[in-house]
Amino acid sequence: MKKILVVEDDEKIAAALRIRLESVGYQVVSAGDGFSGLKMTMTHHPDLILLDIMMPVGMGFSVAERLKDLGLGEIPIIFITASKRAGLRKMAQQLGAAGFFEKPYDADQLLAAIQLILSPVPFPAAHNPSSTTPRLSP
Repeated sequence: MKKILVVEDDEKIAAALRIRLESVGYQVVSAGDGFSGLKMTMTHHPDLILLDIMMPVGMGFSVAERLKDLGLGEIPIIFITASKRAGLRKMAQQLGAAGFFEKPYDADQLLAAIQLILSPVPFPAAHNPSSTTPRLSP
């Protein structure tokens, strides 16, 4: 079962995300601020993080940067924000975000993005012509 860490300071949004994600089979852990989110990432090793950008303790972008510094930059992050400030999407992209959603977000689109990120379609094995070509003896 894939584990998702929800880092969101709005308790109602965090609860709604938990209910929706658990209903489709994900294990969910939550943190109410960025600092707790960092600690939860270290202890729970989530497969994906849903990270609010504007939080009282630890802005989402600084949390993402800190995770990279701690060697946890391979965990995909989907940023979620209610802020309409210009440049947030670009900043998220520069930090390597797996996704970016503005509140209110479309729950079905968010679930589809999560499923896509956590269940990537494997590429077919590369065809190696040398392995199927008979070798001529000298």
